[in-house]
Amino acid sequence: MIKVLVADSTEDGRTVLEHILRDGGYESVFVQSSEEIINSVYVEHPDIIIFDLKFSGPSGLEILQKLKSAPSTRDIPVMFIAPKNARASIKKGYGLGAYDYITRPYFSEEVIARIRNITYVLEKMKELEALLVRDYLTGLYNRKFFMERLQEEFAWSVIYKEPFSLMMFDIDHFKKTNDTYGHSCGDEILRQVANVLISVLRPQDIVARYGGEEFIALLANTDSESAATLGEKLRAAIDEGEFSCSKGGTRLHVSISIGISTFDGNMDISHDNFIGQADKALYEAKRTGRNKVVTFSEGME
Repeated sequence: MIKVLVADSTEDGRTVLEHILRDGGYESVFVQSSEEIINSVYVEHPDIIIFDLKFSGPSGLEILQKLKSAPSTRDIPVMFIAPKNARASIKKGYGLGAYDYITRPYFSEEVIARIRNITYVLEKMKELEALLVRDYLTGLYNRKFFMERLQEEFAWSVIYKEPFSLMMFDIDHFKKTNDTYGHSCGDEILRQVANVLISVLRPQDIVARYGGEEFIALLANTDSESAATLGEKLRAAIDEGEFSCSKGGTRLHVSISIGISTFDGNMDISHDNFIGQADKALYEAKRTGRNKVVTFSEGME
């Protein structure tokens, strides 16, 4: 179900939109101030955002600019609420990347039609994305796309001093699986592991196949402690999951080792060295027994 985050400055407006969205079959989440929008985006992970340009402190246009400049939120379609005669604000909204706008009093058929237009475009973009930036085997992002997003996240973190984390994970003893059951079985396990990664990690996290049985995830707006908590949740999901090869119905136990590094916006480090920190933490996890989560610390070889 499509989830819509709505920030309307009027109580009557919120009530009407709630009815329109519910009758249209959409899930809706409402906030009452512009300050709540950004935090709610990271908590609720909406597919579409609708908010009032009349908000102040910060203004609707300031919120729109931040949403569209952040790598982790810029692709979420935004509709804004504005009077038809507010041409200057509407022009600025489009210029900042808004997809569409609606006006009060709300006309239910118009609101639903505009949302349907957005969802249609989203579906087509996903189809194109699958051809250009996805790994053919797992459906995760490919390494090239990941590296481009990593560079953007670095720039964003430096400007706004918001932390982000990297998580590298490797399937334990995967070579043994290939040698014992064959590469076709190994491919099935890779796909099944990828499905668990997608189900456990958050919608805004960028998860990619880094190479072979190694995966990497970019965790936007995530500090070291939160990344470690998420990593442990992921490790447990794999360790307790059910994996099998369809040929012969062979059931296998699968585990992963995870290495984590965190950038706080103030560190002087290159992209490659930052990935290297996560890789060192991953190596430490494997060296000390596998099937565990290790966070990078200075002095780690």
